[in-house]
Amino acid sequence: MYFHVTGTVTDPGRLSAHAEGEARVLRELKADGVVLSAFRRQDRPGAFLLVEADDVQDAQHQLGRLPYAANGLLTFEYIEVSRL
Repeated sequence: MYFHVTGTVTDPGRLSAHAEGEARVLRELKADGVVLSAFRRQDRPGAFLLVEADDVQDAQHQLGRLPYAANGLLTFEYIEVSRL
């Protein structure tokens, strides 16, 4: 299944302490084929991701590995999508 995931930053001032770990885990998720594309929002702190997972619970589990999410600094909204 594919998901369009919108990430909203809840506390931008605390991101820098976790930036290195966030970049590392995001690279791992990309290498594992979970995160297919990732984009940083330009209008406010946040991200858009295209994710492939077995179901929404799997997507939530995988993205929960990201330090920003694990520390409550980033929340996600998941929308299932399909290829045209």
